[in-house]
Amino acid sequence: MNLTDLIGKDDLIALQNELRDAFGLNADIMDAEGKKVVGHTWGNELCSTIRDDAKGFGSICAPAGQMFHHVLSTTKEPIAEFCDGGMMRVAVPVLHDGEYIGAVGGCGLAPDDDEVDTFTIGMMSDLDEAVLTEKAKTVAVGSQDKIKEIQSYITRRVEELIG
Repeated sequence: MNLTDLIGKDDLIALQNELRDAFGLNADIMDAEGKKVVGHTWGNELCSTIRDDAKGFGSICAPAGQMFHHVLSTTKEPIAEFCDGGMMRVAVPVLHDGEYIGAVGGCGLAPDDDEVDTFTIGMMSDLDEAVLTEKAKTVAVGSQDKIKEIQSYITRRVEELIG
């Protein structure tokens, strides 16, 4: 069973856009193997800049995506963790008859009690810290209450779409 067997791609694209628009997430929908089902949505300029930088993508985005996929597929529980760039990723697994078939969520939220660590991002990429500092201003904040709200929203919307 694949995620797209239960929810059509158009509905998944719409959900991805909802998450970006409502919460400022770089929303992602992944299949059971951790591959994107639909393209990118960017909730902020910082993450798209990191992703476009080969070193930044390889040292921040790729390892975070692999780790989150592993945790989601093994625990089958919602997750909220920081990437090495100091931003929060929020995701909810999609299960069918107890089988993990994918995940819905996103990344790129700043902690509500700290700033995005542009110095560390600069060290892990080939990007200028001044550029990163400017782009960090586009990053939405994710409090613990906001994280719970996002996870509840995703769970509800996935249930509605599955029917």
